[in-house]
Amino acid sequence: MVLYDNESTKTHLLSSDMKYKGSTDKKNNHLYDEIELGSIEDALIDHDPSHKHKYHYQKLETDTSTLGSSSSSNFSNIDKDNDSSDSESIRLLKEAEEEDKANFKDTRKLRRVTGDIPKVAYLVCLVEFTERLSYFMITGCITNMVQRPLPKGSTNGAVLDLSSDESPGALGMGLGIASLVSQLLMFAAYISPLYSGYLADTKLGKYKSLVVGTLIGSVGHGLLVLASLPFVLKIIPLSFALTLVSIVTIAISAGFIKPNLLPLLLDQYPVDKDTVKKLDTGEFVVIDYRATLEKLSLSFYLFVNCGCFIALLGSFIERRYGFWVVYFITMFIYMLLPLLLWFLKPRLRNLPPEGKSIYDEVIPMLKQLFSEGWISRSIHGQFWSIDTTSSSSSNNLKLEDFKTTCQVCVLFLYFIIFNLNDNTLSSIQINQAGSMQANGLPNDFFQYFNPLAILITIPFLDFVLYPFLRRLQINFTSIHKITLGFLLGVLGSLIGALIQQIIYNTSECGSYAPTCDKASPISAWWSGLMFSLQAIGECFASVTAYELAYSKSPAAMRSLVVGIYLLMMALSSVVGSVLAIWSKDPYLVWVFGGVGLVGLVCAIVFYFHFAEFRKSERVN
Repeated sequence: MVLYDNESTKTHLLSSDMKYKGSTDKKNNHLYDEIELGSIEDALIDHDPSHKHKYHYQKLETDTSTLGSSSSSNFSNIDKDNDSSDSESIRLLKEAEEEDKANFKDTRKLRRVTGDIPKVAYLVCLVEFTERLSYFMITGCITNMVQRPLPKGSTNGAVLDLSSDESPGALGMGLGIASLVSQLLMFAAYISPLYSGYLADTKLGKYKSLVVGTLIGSVGHGLLVLASLPFVLKIIPLSFALTLVSIVTIAISAGFIKPNLLPLLLDQYPVDKDTVKKLDTGEFVVIDYRATLEKLSLSFYLFVNCGCFIALLGSFIERRYGFWVVYFITMFIYMLLPLLLWFLKPRLRNLPPEGKSIYDEVIPMLKQLFSEGWISRSIHGQFWSIDTTSSSSSNNLKLEDFKTTCQVCVLFLYFIIFNLNDNTLSSIQINQAGSMQANGLPNDFFQYFNPLAILITIPFLDFVLYPFLRRLQINFTSIHKITLGFLLGVLGSLIGALIQQIIYNTSECGSYAPTCDKASPISAWWSGLMFSLQAIGECFASVTAYELAYSKSPAAMRSLVVGIYLLMMALSSVVGSVLAIWSKDPYLVWVFGGVGLVGLVCAIVFYFHFAEFRKSERVN
């Protein structure tokens, strides 16, 4: 690393065999620059353009041992008027090179820290908080509304005797139909991002897509209010039909929001590579780009689950006042989102859409990959060994970028099974809690152990575990995190199977416990353990998947790749819909246990499947 301190020196540096880059820090009342790493160092970022004199780090292409001999030739053409200042510059160049030589010889030895988070990022997270609050406030309520009949004497689904273990209900269509409705909501909400993500990348942009989503969602929540009014509940087919239409509308709304909000959030961090910074203590550290994205993703997930946790109020409101009151509150909350987005618009770093279809580049590349001889290349491990120099797509979409994106998309396939061990089982988990001693609490209250556990876990990961691992230079790779998340989800399902078997053994109705007027003597608080373990698994697996979807995809495909990840949720809901056939007594133990065992096998296969990916992350 070398330094310069005036424009004349800068001009001659640029004309020499050195590479100029620029950024900032403090020394002798002047400012240094952060050093952005490519192979080791790339571009630098000015932090205070108004400062009159700046020292700038400079990467020499020549070996540091030849600095003295090369300096005279590099500066031989400097104007005589600047001789004295240039001599000082050369002296500073030499001093800085000697001082920093040890520090930058191998950046892997430097401590890695996260970068500063722009304040506007937290306002973007507030949009997700509001959207998820309204979304999750209705999910448990819809399950109860469809599954259970109206409580005695109730016209709106509320429970008249609040001290009883009776759960709210309305349509009385059973657990199977309720599970199918729940899966429909999930499927539609997670398949629509595939198209809306494409629209955002090519035409609308992320911001406009969010606005469209909030407007559609406001209509959907209004339809749900109509479906739950007391006079409509009396006409079960009408209420059910309106519920289905509202679910599809709300799901489409979520499809416009979910694939675009996280990429928009991560876009607010303007640096796209690792940087080196000198702290006030004199220590040089690496500002880790991936760790910073991870921190932003954790913040995003924290806001998501903060909204989910506050949504537990819906369980108490539906039990005391009925379903329509809950849905009216969610509609009002949702209608605040367009106002929040309007406030954010001038403050956002809003990157424009590409304006052309990424498929125009992907399809020709796929045709070339699967051209004659692709089977032979695959057998010999040379599938990606093609010449793209003549391809029109090579100017924009690079083969190596596309290869990495495809690897990540294959990685996402494993989340189909993980999701089965997570929120795909939510309907039967809520049903399970309804068969236990709840002591007056609504049965869908216990699902909020999921966001509560996440609210506790994420700060622990962000401020304790991950900084501790970075300090010890332990590379806890993405594959390690996802595998651990998978295993925690599996453990939650197996505990669910154990709890369900205990319910069958202790209920007066045996294997038909939900039909009993008297609940099993087992405390419903035990179901909180199952929800919590699965939630902690999300903190490792799901957060990492979001971050990979952004960091491992080209800028023109980020919303689309996030949409592909969300598609795994939709596919999980399809499998969940098949499981719904057996999601009833007396088969629930087998449902919990079977899904858990499949998840265990999946986690093991996943870990070894991505061994090379894991090793590459260790090297990087």
